Amino acid sequence: NPGLNPQVVLPVGGFKFLDDSELLNLFTRISAEWSKDITESHKINVFGGGELRYTDRSSTSSTGLGVVYESGGVVITDPNIVEFFNLQNIPIFSLEELSDRFLGFFLNAGYSYKSKYIINLTGRYDGSNQLGESDQARFLPTWNVSGAWNMDQEAFMSNVNFMDYLKLRATYGLSGNLPPESSALLNLLADVTVRPTDIEPYLYIQDLTNTELTWEKLKEFNVGIDIGFLNSRINTSFDYYKRQSFDLIGVVQTSGIGGQGLKLGNFADMESDGYEFNLNTVNIQTKGFTWTTNFNLSYTTDRITKLDFGPRLVDAISQNGAAVLGGPRRGLFSTNFAGLNQVGIPQFFDENGEKVFNLDLQSRENLQNKLEYEGPTEPRGVGGFNNTFSYKGFRLNVFLTYKFDYKIRLNDAFFPVYTDFDALPGDLVDRWAVPGDEERTNIPVILDAGVAQVSGDIVNAYNLYNKSTVRVANGDYIRLRAVQLSYQFPSKWISRLKLRNAFLTLEG
Repeated sequence: NPGLNPQVVLPVGGFKFLDDSELLNLFTRISAEWSKDITESHKINVFGGGELRYTDRSSTSSTGLGVVYESGGVVITDPNIVEFFNLQNIPIFSLEELSDRFLGFFLNAGYSYKSKYIINLTGRYDGSNQLGESDQARFLPTWNVSGAWNMDQEAFMSNVNFMDYLKLRATYGLSGNLPPESSALLNLLADVTVRPTDIEPYLYIQDLTNTELTWEKLKEFNVGIDIGFLNSRINTSFDYYKRQSFDLIGVVQTSGIGGQGLKLGNFADMESDGYEFNLNTVNIQTKGFTWTTNFNLSYTTDRITKLDFGPRLVDAISQNGAAVLGGPRRGLFSTNFAGLNQVGIPQFFDENGEKVFNLDLQSRENLQNKLEYEGPTEPRGVGGFNNTFSYKGFRLNVFLTYKFDYKIRLNDAFFPVYTDFDALPGDLVDRWAVPGDEERTNIPVILDAGVAQVSGDIVNAYNLYNKSTVRVANGDYIRLRAVQLSYQFPSKWISRLKLRNAFLTLEG
């Protein structure tokens, strides 16, 4: 109360905070399997069952006021501090309860003929209480069909002595997914009014009922080949896949009817395709020395084919990028840097090609015309290269990883003004200092503090500079991830200690 003298509301004692979280999780699964060899050539296997998940979560927090620990924990609470907490809307006690229910049924049937031709059929029927009370939305049937052909067992391959095995594989199916934060249910939450006099509880709508929300779905086609050569000295596999994701869940904008302008909905579709390659080789194998290598590579491209609610400019220039129609799942965009002006302040091209100091970062319109697309923020290509050398009891393992074809936004480093508490980037040595420097450098000038205070557009120019085309780098790298050297002690040394194996390992 501003009209009264200050009053101490905690003359003795202290606080005791308690946060308690509980989880009750029950999981039940029942399954049955039936196998039958109809003849020596025909074999059938059927496997099916169901599963049930029951999860309850609760969290409680409380604040004890005026706890005198040195007097046996006696509690002396001034009512004025309770009133103060209520006026400031600071909860003294809170309770939250969450429940999750999941039910699923599955059936798999497999058939093989002479172990050369193999077919598998899989079906699932899953339901979750996250999707409300509608049976059409709550339950999702999914399926998968796959097959394999062991070509090395065919008669026409009998004379191919250098090949150990040759298998062709293919699969096609539909699967579903539910993000953990998505829910179609009406979400009503309670709170307490913040008033200087009377206080009463009230309910408010956190999320409206969303009867149109349904599972995220994925159709995937995959074809692959497995080959082995020279008594398993060389083993390789290659896979190609094509995926169609639809009904992806994210934030969408509504008309506002019902009191909720933004809500979760099925707002996007995406296509992706890629390949995976694995190669395992035994390069050298003698009586005392062995050198083996494992190399793998995968490359994926994706593109958004439908998007009901696009990002703002400020989302697209962020570190993680944003989804834009026709682009990847996370594409990085930059403000189009137009050089420094005559006094060293950064400028940018707008959608009309004019040089400006500021852009409307809250806009969602014509994003591709206002910004420069840099590339995906997620690596399209990833892989590893592992080498293992063995000599008698010694074993050396060297593991390298690599990623390529993606972009990184450099950390913000340039500001209109600095203080003695700021770490300065080394590039400031080459900053604009005198007229004419705009021809030789793209590092902006450090502004006079007075100029920075009176011109908001100029200050924003430095923020846009940090998100511009000159502050982007390729993310490609190859990294020595791990090196391990181990020694296995001879059995004749450790058998006296009643040990079967003993290793000494150094790893970095």
